[in-house]
Amino acid sequence: MLSTAHRYFLEVVRAGSIKDAAAALHVAPSAISRQIAKLEEGCGAALFERRPHGMELTRAGEMLADYARRVAMDAEHVLRDIRSLRHAELTTIRIGSNEAVARNVLPPILGAYRSRNPGVAFQVHVASPGVVTQRLRDGSIDVGLAFSLNAGSGIDVRYEIVSPVRAIMVPGHPLAGRGSVSLEDLRQYPIALTDSGTTVRLLFDSSAAGSDGPPFDVAYSSNSSSVIRAVVEAGHAVTLAGEITLAEPLRSGALVALALQQPIFAERTLQVQTASHAQLPETTDAFVLHLIEALSPGAHQRHS
Repeated sequence: MLSTAHRYFLEVVRAGSIKDAAAALHVAPSAISRQIAKLEEGCGAALFERRPHGMELTRAGEMLADYARRVAMDAEHVLRDIRSLRHAELTTIRIGSNEAVARNVLPPILGAYRSRNPGVAFQVHVASPGVVTQRLRDGSIDVGLAFSLNAGSGIDVRYEIVSPVRAIMVPGHPLAGRGSVSLEDLRQYPIALTDSGTTVRLLFDSSAAGSDGPPFDVAYSSNSSSVIRAVVEAGHAVTLAGEITLAEPLRSGALVALALQQPIFAERTLQVQTASHAQLPETTDAFVLHLIEALSPGAHQRHS
């Protein structure tokens, strides 16, 4: 950053006289004269030749002016970068979600918000519900969109919709014609499930552990819901999932969803979460309201 003496010096260079520089800077001419004298003493050379028509740079003055201009330019670049960084911090919305919701639910919601707020950027972190809530608590994300049975302490549930777990399969599956199925009905068929840590897997493991009979045939498991979906769409297995994350293939008829008869599978919700202690920027809080509106019943009909 430029010192006061260098700022005054450059203004005299620009204005051509101490009097005009003083007027531009709103200081007394004597203050500028003292700073110029200080610079000349430090350099050991005169910086200006005082002429009747104004101040003219000496060779030493030209060298110092070149240096001061470079410093001023570098300082402006640094300040601009700092302002840009701060701007990015204020307008980047950090979201945590599981893969299926991030892929199938969030894109149109994010796109609609950004079309009205082009200065906003999004960072989407894909993680299990437990990791999403932990990242909210430690401040590494701003908003969580997670399937949950119990958000726990330190988390504000801003909105939630019931998202029961269904049995998902292709229309040609032997069970597809039923109105509902029990977990026992699935025992004789291959099952594809996401890995531990998801609410679906927690519910399945809890229910399966309390049942009698031969073990379930969990033939396919993956940390990627995309892999599980591909296996199910190919007709190789049944999976357990919420309809909201498979809306497209269910709507097209590529897959069908059957209610599970065990009440525990109907208790899950999809929650919009924020940290209880967080003071969200205005833009982020506005996005939370946009997200809630987009998830509310009838949103598709309102915006289609």
